Amino acid sequence: MQIIINEVPIYFEVQFSKRSKINLDVSPEGYLTLKVPTKTSEDEIMTYMKSQSKFLLNLQEKLNNRKYISNQKSYDNEELFLYLGKGFPLHELLDEIPETEVEIQSQLKKLYTKKTKQYVKKRVTYFEKIIGVKAKSITVVDSPRTWGTCNSNKDLTFNYKLSMAPTNVIDYVVIHELCHIHHMNHDRSFWRKVGMYDPNYKQHQAYLEKFGGVMTI
Repeated sequence: MQIIINEVPIYFEVQFSKRSKINLDVSPEGYLTLKVPTKTSEDEIMTYMKSQSKFLLNLQEKLNNRKYISNQKSYDNEELFLYLGKGFPLHELLDEIPETEVEIQSQLKKLYTKKTKQYVKKRVTYFEKIIGVKAKSITVVDSPRTWGTCNSNKDLTFNYKLSMAPTNVIDYVVIHELCHIHHMNHDRSFWRKVGMYDPNYKQHQAYLEKFGGVMTI
């Protein structure tokens, strides 16, 4: 969803669950998730977000100044690296921290490639059954331009950095590529298909557009 405060657009995801209070979660890179009771109305959601205007505007200013997770890594003890949408210091991701930055990057790339492959394979299998398609192959690659691809042979590729994103964003990319098995272009039929399996796909697109630049090693 989106709310505009002082002409500043604020994007956030809403998660409904059996809970008694509204809670606003902010991920290390600034992704907003509003957790609300099941029967909360849209008016109640917007009223709550307006009540958080000062906090949200301050947060947006910090994000614009890149005070959360940076795209330029220093590899010090305080720096955070994303994994499934949460920030972790190096020692929580790697069993042993190499001495050089090149070696650290190499180990992180191996880690993210492994984690992305594990998660994506599991979710492809899950969504294949729901969407009614079958991929021919799944490959995790180092791509500077795309988060995922699907060719006419039903071969899927996914960016190794995807495991840095929250799981619902990874699921969006999986759904996106599987839907290409039905529709190879991005016409209205394709987006309707995507929306059937991920009603919040526009928010997940916005996440990748906004935070893709800090999903780095």
